[in-house]
Amino acid sequence: MVPGGSSTTLGTLDAGIPQLVLPDGSDRFITAAAVHQRGAGLSATAEEITPALLHRLLTDDTLTRAAREVSTEIAAMPSPTTVASHLITLAHPTT
Repeated sequence: MVPGGSSTTLGTLDAGIPQLVLPDGSDRFITAAAVHQRGAGLSATAEEITPALLHRLLTDDTLTRAAREVSTEIAAMPSPTTVASHLITLAHPTT
């Protein structure tokens, strides 16, 4: 279970683990919705947590598959160094 902050959410997605996001304010509701819509986890309030919800989180192969797909997508992203180099090239093209 994560609160929906960027560090814990992205770290969990990077690991390919389905997550239960318990948003607690600000942009975390947006993050929770994105995780849920992508199928990489569930979103709930503390009051909505039930044994059935936790069982689904731990056993639903669809959630696991989607979380692993997101992990693969993250791994395929260019490194910050590569992006910075590309931005420098765009900002200062050689003629």
